[in-house]
Amino acid sequence: MTAAPHDALFKATFSQVELAAEELRCVLPPELVARMDLGSLVLAAGSFVDEALREQHTDLLYSVTLAGRPARVYVLFEHQSSGDSWMPLRLLKYMLRIWDGCVADGGQRLPVIVPVVLHHGASGWRAATRFEQLFDLPAEAAEFTPHFRFVLDDLAVLDDVALRERAASAFTRLVLSALQQVRSERSLVELLRGWVGMIRELNAAPDGERALRLVFRYIFEVRGAEERGIIGILDATASELSRESEEIMETIAQYLRREGRQEGRQEGRQEGRQEGERSIVLRMLQRRFGVLPEALRERVEAADSQQLERWSDRLLAASSIDVVFADEPTQ
Repeated sequence: MTAAPHDALFKATFSQVELAAEELRCVLPPELVARMDLGSLVLAAGSFVDEALREQHTDLLYSVTLAGRPARVYVLFEHQSSGDSWMPLRLLKYMLRIWDGCVADGGQRLPVIVPVVLHHGASGWRAATRFEQLFDLPAEAAEFTPHFRFVLDDLAVLDDVALRERAASAFTRLVLSALQQVRSERSLVELLRGWVGMIRELNAAPDGERALRLVFRYIFEVRGAEERGIIGILDATASELSRESEEIMETIAQYLRREGRQEGRQEGRQEGRQEGERSIVLRMLQRRFGVLPEALRERVEAADSQQLERWSDRLLAASSIDVVFADEPTQ
């Protein structure tokens, strides 16, 4: 799989400066955070990653006020399994490009750049985090060598509880949990059981539904739209979620079902997808309204994709089963 789904989730999340500020507040040294005005954080344009490395690295640059002076925070998102052994050197190259841009813009002094690496490889970071570690350096030569380190947020070494309890919004915690866990062998049901609290909290937040759809789009692209996964999502809600959260998960299931239908059409498996859609709609109807009349069950089983999508979109707001099928021609 390409890095595109990971990059898209990273950029969609941390291009929002309030979420980037949450991440920085958690990972930067407290004494640095104390001198940094994260309320002044602004996303800067451009990428500084080498073209050949865009499959492994994605970056975002921010300007910020540090101790009353202009500064930059450069965040690099790293995909490789065990980390890039030349990362300090690569960061130095990218930092030089940022400084060159400052000079070209007429700057009289170079801004401090705080480099941050967000790593979500499965095996954890095993490479250097300081530039001077790349040298076999005698003490007498130390003053002639650049010295700096980058801040490392290594998701692989964090346990699930630590990530869920990080001092950040539910959106940031859920995104980091997804980056950490979705590529694992754990089932969707198991993952969702661990995310219930964050999902409930995020749903109550402004724009929470859009954020949930962003995360579940990522799950779809990484895992694929397997019908067993979608059914598993619904099954996981039955005994563990409140009514409110159950409806959230049904909304997500509808979204995944539509994505799966589109993928199935592209791959010539439309009929198989429709069978999955019918199964989900029947399950959702039974969960909302109880045992279904046989005639209604037959109607759903004979429906096409457009009808199924229209009915499932009405389900969450419908006060009765008649509302779901309102304005439908009689059969």
